[in-house]
Amino acid sequence: MSAAELLDAGSRASTGSTGTPRRLVVTWQHPERRSICPVGFLTFDGDAYGFHYVRAALTTADFSPLIGFPDLHEAYTSAELFPLFAQRAMDPRRADYTRYVTRLGLPEDTTPWEQIARSGGRRNGDTLQLFPEPQVVGGSMSCTFLAHGLRHICQGPLRTADGPVYVSGEDLETALGRLQIGEELAVLPEPNNQFNANALLVTAQGTPVGWIPNLLVDDLARLRQSSTLRAFVERVNGSDAPGHLRLLGTLRAENVGDFEFFTSDAWEPIAQ
Repeated sequence: MSAAELLDAGSRASTGSTGTPRRLVVTWQHPERRSICPVGFLTFDGDAYGFHYVRAALTTADFSPLIGFPDLHEAYTSAELFPLFAQRAMDPRRADYTRYVTRLGLPEDTTPWEQIARSGGRRNGDTLQLFPEPQVVGGSMSCTFLAHGLRHICQGPLRTADGPVYVSGEDLETALGRLQIGEELAVLPEPNNQFNANALLVTAQGTPVGWIPNLLVDDLARLRQSSTLRAFVERVNGSDAPGHLRLLGTLRAENVGDFEFFTSDAWEPIAQ
């Protein structure tokens, strides 16, 4: 069986673990400006996969349709995971497969969909990333996240509401090394962040260890007006792991009612 066939077979399996998201945001990073913009949604209902562009794609500078999805105004469906996204899941036959899925906090029999939902589907030198949509069930919100920006933590002062904070490489490694699975992390607003006034720092016993993905923070600013946002350690990986896989966390909030993410006009589907 070829690698492609192996991935497709796995992708037709059930979604597996409870809580696996059914919708992923597809984002595109401008190769020069480095800005990350949402361009579509990838979905899986347990039987079929879907992809459609959102209106933000129409106003994203220099963006061109993705391979396999040439028409911005069409909604695509498939019984198998689309090749553009299937190739972002690691082949189980690779020697480093077990180490990879373990770093993601997933079992060895995880499906390709679960892989890309957890990992973001990153590939070296690529401009695409995937982000799981937070789930709201019974008035409770939850989602997993990979802490972002660890390589920037030590590059200068972090502009918190209480003033600038400096973190050395040794401070960062010490903080990560002390973390335990299930430990609560603090989520602190960084209103003076030069890129997004809604930025949220993740700290471990007072030491910043990353950021909540920027894609979520504007909606989380709305949610935090009526609910308390809490974060917990799901998994910590050693310094030999890539920076974006060092810290996996879970976000939770209670009593959020029927709160919805990604509801502005920019998130509306282009396809009618």
